[in-house]
Amino acid sequence: MKILVLTPYLPHRRVGHGGGVAVRDLLSWLARRHEVTAACLVRPGEAGLVGEVAELGVAVEPLPFADRRASGRERASLYWRRTGAAARAARSGFPVYVEKYWSADLSRRVADVVARVRPDAVQVEYLQMSLYCRDLRLGRQGALPRLVLNTHELGSVPRERRAGLARGPVARSWAGVEAARWRRLQVAACGWADRTLCVTPEDRALLEAMGGVRLATVPLGIDLEAIRPDWSPPAGPRRYLFVGSFAHAPNRSGMRLLLDEVWPRVRGAQPDARLEIVGRGWETMLAERGGSAAADAQGVTATGYVDDLAPVFRRCHVFAAPLTEGGGIKIKVLEALARGVPVVTTHVGAEGIAPEGGNALLLAPADAGFAEAMLRLATDAGLAGRLARGGRELMEERFGWEAITGRLSRIYAGQD
Repeated sequence: MKILVLTPYLPHRRVGHGGGVAVRDLLSWLARRHEVTAACLVRPGEAGLVGEVAELGVAVEPLPFADRRASGRERASLYWRRTGAAARAARSGFPVYVEKYWSADLSRRVADVVARVRPDAVQVEYLQMSLYCRDLRLGRQGALPRLVLNTHELGSVPRERRAGLARGPVARSWAGVEAARWRRLQVAACGWADRTLCVTPEDRALLEAMGGVRLATVPLGIDLEAIRPDWSPPAGPRRYLFVGSFAHAPNRSGMRLLLDEVWPRVRGAQPDARLEIVGRGWETMLAERGGSAAADAQGVTATGYVDDLAPVFRRCHVFAAPLTEGGGIKIKVLEALARGVPVVTTHVGAEGIAPEGGNALLLAPADAGFAEAMLRLATDAGLAGRLARGGRELMEERFGWEAITGRLSRIYAGQD
């Protein structure tokens, strides 16, 4: 079959966030079964990276998209486009974040790509791109192409969690308003797609309760051929690891919890313990906390973005993900489990993966009790080994891309 994947990010090698990595893997594995075209929004400075997507064995259709990195005349026009997005959001009741991804020009470009490629199915990645699913449905001739919307996460969920965690009435109210806008979009978007994919059973149940239709639960996956379990407990002082892009608000809030409430308790019990933080965008948080010297004095090492995460995972004793907000599947947790690394996380971090923990990961509350779980996992070799093996087994059983793309093939053909 011919498959067109429309994505808001150019999934190059250094994309640096979990969703982008998942889309890159998806394209690579779909190309083993189908003739695949990737229509990608390309931001200023990214044109030279298009070849890194083509190397996956897919055709690439770049769609220019200005963001805050734009300059000159493009920067000036960006202001007016954002103003227009706010005006459209006021009329539609959808989030401004979604409306800013839409423009009449981009809609025409997407339609032109579809007309040239003539795919059997179009998979639209992320809810913020769902307005193009709407436009394609309105312009569709006959039954083809089949339209599949991959939500990645329900945008209402992190806003609702943010409202619950907010300390002030203004922040709580604003998060509540945003959550309502996302709920409105989510239900409408289901009507534009032939099939809407939820990445967790929890997301599917929530969307069904809101009135969503034609839903399927299809998780994001992990490349089990590229990521092998090669972890064993390293010698020396205990080392804890967190990996994530700090452009993503749930990672920032999780890191604040880790540094403010959890890590001081861990260091109190293990004065020589080290915490390694890896991810793009950490520099801003580091500066807020006094810089690298202050972090080092607290046993914290921040390394920013890293091309090859394998050595980083091998030298840790525990992967810690104290997440309190966000939705969907957490790719960082999937990768740690696939590498056979013991994981401690919250119920939010385990959603769609192992919500009861079981033999795959250790669950802990998002408070000071998280420190107790980290210490337990770092010192109980039997527990760490059991979770390391169980986590990898779970990945092989449920989260390999081969099985996921097989399911998607049936959905594209209208057989699922």
